[in-house]
Amino acid sequence: MKILAVDDNQLTLDLLSQLTGQLGFHDVTTASSGEDAFDLIGREPVPFDCLLFDIMMTGMNGIELCALVRALPAYRDTPIIMLTSMTDRDYVDRAFKAGATDYANKPFHITELGARLRIAKQIRDAQSVNTSQTPLAMDAKQSLTQRYTISGFPGLISYDALGNYLLQLSQAGLAGSQVEAVKIHRIDTIHARTSSAEFAYALGEVADAISSALMTQNAMMAYAGNGAFLIVRGRTGMMSSADLETEIQNLLDDKGTEYDNGDPLDLDISIGNPIIPRLNATQPARDVFERALARAEQRMAQQTGHAAPLQA
Repeated sequence: MKILAVDDNQLTLDLLSQLTGQLGFHDVTTASSGEDAFDLIGREPVPFDCLLFDIMMTGMNGIELCALVRALPAYRDTPIIMLTSMTDRDYVDRAFKAGATDYANKPFHITELGARLRIAKQIRDAQSVNTSQTPLAMDAKQSLTQRYTISGFPGLISYDALGNYLLQLSQAGLAGSQVEAVKIHRIDTIHARTSSAEFAYALGEVADAISSALMTQNAMMAYAGNGAFLIVRGRTGMMSSADLETEIQNLLDDKGTEYDNGDPLDLDISIGNPIIPRLNATQPARDVFERALARAEQRMAQQTGHAAPLQA
């Protein structure tokens, strides 16, 4: 895996080179500023597979660099791991909104750093498999459970990044968050009836409504597949799940969404009661997400009159 590490402290770069080598990652290039790194990225003929950016650097900081790199087509999905000792929630939020995939905390622990790099390699390996598909396979509609990549909406990040975001909040001792899920009704029918482009359009309309409803709130979200979105937001001073559900539904109703043939494409949603996450070895982020998704399914069943098992 081809890695670029960026930090304005040479001792940190030397340590990173040593640790990554011990972990079996020997193809590591370093840069001592955000400006130098961005110039290097632009000149590199073969894109890097993983980027490590220190957040606090003189001149262009890591968050600014992350946003610039994410705008490059070749780096739209490249794993970006932020390096920091910062535990302020504002820095965490800004980094993930700029496109960060994961965090590695300073001082570095080889076990944690190794786990982050192995996850990044798994992501790149999976992306390589996807891009090797034939054009026909790429054009075919993805399965309903596929976590579509949806971009262009504030606070909307990938499912994996949202899990890492929640974990970082927990590790940094930044309590006070809750997790909710938004479920689109009749998603199997919508998926069966729409083309790939139509389905992506429908998901985009829901993402836009959620993003608009959360505009004044400190929130991050991700598409979880199967017509469901996950939201992580603060608990203090925020609207209730019921009020948020009403606000999103009103925004969707105002859109008047249609299928390509002009038929109305009714987009109705449900939001389950929030989960208060307490992440540890026995309850990783994915378990919290699954519980939130189950509550949204239960809420939808109550609204539509279809029986569903009670969830914790």
